[in-house]
Amino acid sequence: MPDNNLLTLACSTHDNHKRGGFPIMNTQLTRTEDRSSRSNSPPAEFLLWFKTIPILRLAFSRGAWELAYTPQFKSQSRLPAIVCFPDVDKVYRSAKLWPFFSVRIPSIARPEVQRTVREEHLDYDDVAAMLRRFGRKSVADPFELRPDPDANELVGAN
Repeated sequence: MPDNNLLTLACSTHDNHKRGGFPIMNTQLTRTEDRSSRSNSPPAEFLLWFKTIPILRLAFSRGAWELAYTPQFKSQSRLPAIVCFPDVDKVYRSAKLWPFFSVRIPSIARPEVQRTVREEHLDYDDVAAMLRRFGRKSVADPFELRPDPDANELVGAN
């Protein structure tokens, strides 16, 4: 039985209001949510953490995103599932990065983002690379998104 004194992990302020969950800041979505990821981008894997628990594994390969709950999350009972990914046994698949994650990528219109992209020779259209560079923390939720250190494709990624 989930501990209701802990936060209800949710996807938007609207969902939180309807379900009585923890308020997560409503942020403007970047243009990333409306784009399909490029199929020629290299594979990438991430883990979404809440404190010491890896919650979700997010992977990009061959132009598609895949998302699944980790065994560690499934074996605990204190934290509920994230509202927009309610089925802990389902493997979610999409050609586009879900808004829950795309809000972590700042707009290219921001001068400091332009500077970082230019100085680090990044491709703003490579959604996985932008998520790797900018997506670790978000003002929109209490989670931390980290590149999976066990994924061979991310050698050298922080």
